[in-house]
Amino acid sequence: MSATPAPEGTPGAVPWEELVTVALLGTDRRTPSWLPPGREAAPRALLDLAAVETVRRRAGLLPAPAGARPE
Repeated sequence: MSATPAPEGTPGAVPWEELVTVALLGTDRRTPSWLPPGREAAPRALLDLAAVETVRRRAGLLPAPAGARPE
């Protein structure tokens, strides 16, 4: 898989709410400064950042306690 390189000045972690907002509105309507401009590069970079943030969020989760064993 080839990742889209992050543009200069991209923050280390983009707030999840910001990623969701841009994804819902579309990069044509709202292109934040941390995404590269252009119809081709911005959506790919948004997906890459969302994937990285998802992995970051999941990596910090602790396993849930086990449920009661069936009888």
